[in-house]
Amino acid sequence: MRSNRGIFWYSLGLTLLLLLPMVLTVAFFTDQYQKQQLLRQASAADSTLHIEPGAQGVYTLLLVVQQEEPAFVLARADGPQQTVTLCALPGSLRVSAPSGTTTLADCALSAGAGRAAQLLVGTVATGETAAPALHYIAATPATWADCAGRTASARIDTASLLDTAARTRLGYGEDPIAVCTAAQASELIAQLQAALPGAGEGCMARAAVWAAFLRQDPALLAGLPDGLRSRSARLLTDLLAADLNALGETLTYLSARTALTIDYTTAAVAAARGGVQLTEEGMAAVCALLL
Repeated sequence: MRSNRGIFWYSLGLTLLLLLPMVLTVAFFTDQYQKQQLLRQASAADSTLHIEPGAQGVYTLLLVVQQEEPAFVLARADGPQQTVTLCALPGSLRVSAPSGTTTLADCALSAGAGRAAQLLVGTVATGETAAPALHYIAATPATWADCAGRTASARIDTASLLDTAARTRLGYGEDPIAVCTAAQASELIAQLQAALPGAGEGCMARAAVWAAFLRQDPALLAGLPDGLRSRSARLLTDLLAADLNALGETLTYLSARTALTIDYTTAAVAAARGGVQLTEEGMAAVCALLL
């Protein structure tokens, strides 16, 4: 009897010794399987994170106002940075051309806005960096106003541009705030430019006024592509339908951002033979928008 009991306990102990590694092995692989499943689920969740259309878009545009003396605004819409930056460029800006140099205005009048955009890129690009993509849109002042909506209005602080004497001459001596609609913007810009000294300072008025409209009503950004489409016969651009759709997604995304920053910058210029040329600081400002 004692012998049988000893054999039983001996057998039980031996069985447990044999089964225990197997149980531990199964438990180990089960745990590893569960962890892998969790990692796969987490990876699947990461891969399906929703990225809003336009959030990654970055567009640089040369906006050209077609008139007797063409005007130019370099614009950058940056989805990742949530910024829209405008920089007006004087028509007398000297740019490099195969035959020598010319001005933005002369180039736009003789060869078109597309060629002006090409020469601007060629002037600021260096051999160390690839030439950036610069799209262009050219339209008359009336067409630009129509694209924005002629009744869209903005308040422009003339004190940020003009000294007291200049404001007084224009009738803003006591109240520096000018209120105008998109249809009236061209006239106001002309008045401000005439009161500002120098080509660089004068063209800055256009960027300031345009930035005021966009800053005070970001919905204008989202509506711009439709405005361009509906007036496509009255403008010149190299934007294809797909480009315009992608630009629209970026502008719509930006218009809904509470952290959106809309501002304008100045490209410093110095007098040069037959026009003006970008200074070192001006060149850096333009490069920052293009690259």
